[in-house]
Amino acid sequence: MRIVNVTLIVAAVVLSLITTFVSAQGSWKVVGNTGVAAMHAILVAPDRVLIIDKAESSDATLPDGSIGWSCEYHLDTNTYRVLPLTTNTFCSAGAFLGNGTFMSTAGSTPVLQDKINAQSGFSGIRLFQPCQDDSCSWTELPTPLSSFRWYNAMVTLPDGRTMNLGGSKVATGANSAGKNNPTYEIYSSSGTSNAFPIQFLVDTLPFNLYPCVQVIADGFYQGYLFIFANKKSVIYDIGQNQVIKALPDIPGASRSYPLTGSCALLPLTYENNYNPEAIICGGQTVQSYTSPADNTCGRINLGDQDPAWDMDDFGGQGRIMGDSVALPDGTLVFVNGAATGIAGYFEGGHYLQSDPVLFPVAYNMNAPKGQRWTRYAATTIPRLYHSVAMLIPDGTIWVAGSNPNPNPRQNVQFITEYRAEVFTPPYIDASKPRITITSFNSSAINKAPINVKYSAEYQVTFTIAGGQPGTITSSLIHTGFKTHSQAMSMRCVKLLVDKVTANADGSYTTNVWMPPNAFVTPPGPQYVFLLNDGQPAASAVHVLIG
Repeated sequence: MRIVNVTLIVAAVVLSLITTFVSAQGSWKVVGNTGVAAMHAILVAPDRVLIIDKAESSDATLPDGSIGWSCEYHLDTNTYRVLPLTTNTFCSAGAFLGNGTFMSTAGSTPVLQDKINAQSGFSGIRLFQPCQDDSCSWTELPTPLSSFRWYNAMVTLPDGRTMNLGGSKVATGANSAGKNNPTYEIYSSSGTSNAFPIQFLVDTLPFNLYPCVQVIADGFYQGYLFIFANKKSVIYDIGQNQVIKALPDIPGASRSYPLTGSCALLPLTYENNYNPEAIICGGQTVQSYTSPADNTCGRINLGDQDPAWDMDDFGGQGRIMGDSVALPDGTLVFVNGAATGIAGYFEGGHYLQSDPVLFPVAYNMNAPKGQRWTRYAATTIPRLYHSVAMLIPDGTIWVAGSNPNPNPRQNVQFITEYRAEVFTPPYIDASKPRITITSFNSSAINKAPINVKYSAEYQVTFTIAGGQPGTITSSLIHTGFKTHSQAMSMRCVKLLVDKVTANADGSYTTNVWMPPNAFVTPPGPQYVFLLNDGQPAASAVHVLIG
């Protein structure tokens, strides 16, 4: 990636919004109940999703009769285990430390009412070390963040530390100068750093809450951050605490809370030296509950000498509060959200969003423009404000949440939703045999992560009942921390795969190579997916890289 320290001038972009769609594909299934509303969620083990809500009423109770607002959802049984918390996690952020410990930070005001005793979470730090025996729970640290944050972003850094970025110092809708927290701080095992100022979060007021931040690689030698908020973005060097390159404003709508769009990195591959590209879709032009959502996506090649936004249609439908999910075949799926309005709770006698968009759309970054979008089969459950969606190890998409009510409500137009669904994308074909991974580097496959190193080669053994292997490909995926249409730290990296060898026992063996360094994918828990002719194996391999 060639980085030059120049400020780019915004150029006018002529859009060609003619898009070809494939007919509806895939299938939906309601699988369980989440116990608490899924405002935040992250995959912490192959069969477990950690869910966090704000401190509010629910049917999820602890042994002492008090109400819990976090739980561990078991994907194998579709049941949940309630976890105690003492701070309000409303609109918080999350990321894995490099050692595999999950970290949640920030939150909101105290909630003290019958069966709920939540202290302020604005400066809270909470750690969760995943386990396999239901013994793990939250550890809340007495030493807080250096400043109050609400609607902050987090990312795992290449050295295994986590970064907290931005937010507001008090609860708010759109941000303002008096409420803004235009700083970042870094956490390691020795504690938090001081807060460092970042002018970018002043320049992007008032729509800079939940900024998008992702690590990007500059070839093999160093890494930077891509940071986006409102309409602006920069390539940032936190080592020098300075902007390396200011990027042009994205045309059209604002894309940050409460005019919420969805931001993601496109899949990375060794085939182009892991050149980073980002895509940002949807959003809103005005802060109004009656305004149609934006129907455009902007894609930018961060490795170009002079990056520019390539504007496209958003799958044929304007969408606000969509969630992005990276699939192991390199497809990016957008699901959930609304066609009208903005993010926020029911107020003034009306919902702030309406016209739920029930169908996912898939984006193929390698297809010709105008042919990149595929419309998938629709669900019947609206997923509006406070919904989540993520890839799980069998290659399907787990979807939960939706609570556009300030307090849980049923028997209203848009209820507080506790049902969890699984969407099976069409790349899983029931008529074709799927491969099953039986060992990884001679280790049996289980739920605990297997330690892997950068640039290392690993042997994968698999079987395929009633069929022969075709073209075998592989991806390493961080499924991301999901909240408010953000996919914090999510990424997909295509892995180099060796030829396939048939074994005497009927199994097959191939080798995969891990990415070269932590700039391509920062350390922590991730999943190795193996695909046969584009169809993922029955389950991915849980690894801890770095």
